[in-house]
Amino acid sequence: MKTLLLLACLALVLGAAGCGGDDDDESSSGGEATAEQTDTAAETGTVAEEPSGGGAATEVSMKDILYKPESVTVKTGGTVKWTNDDPIEHTVTYVDGPGEEFDSGDMPGDDTFEQTFTAAGTVNYVCTIHPNQKGKVVVE
Repeated sequence: MKTLLLLACLALVLGAAGCGGDDDDESSSGGEATAEQTDTAAETGTVAEEPSGGGAATEVSMKDILYKPESVTVKTGGTVKWTNDDPIEHTVTYVDGPGEEFDSGDMPGDDTFEQTFTAAGTVNYVCTIHPNQKGKVVVE
């Protein structure tokens, strides 16, 4: 009976040791999303936060005639970079919201377009080639 109790306690201790976080893990510091988190956000259309530090652009993919993610949030002065990951042309064209208007023009596959957002609020944009392909940038 004591042996069984000892084994049960040992199993609990070993299980608990494997559940702890490691504060020294570089992948959890720095505020950057992992590839898995980015893919999940792209698939679900959730808001992606701009990476902190270094001024890196928030990335949006144009894939399957969708903006992935459909909505991103950046700080005032933040930049969004769109990449056409489709074999067909797309655009990134301002519809409404604060700040200056923008239009990428026709973007072939693998092309990129960047826009910096200087005014707080929600900016809606569309692909003029595929009007159902819509996105937004929330500027905080």
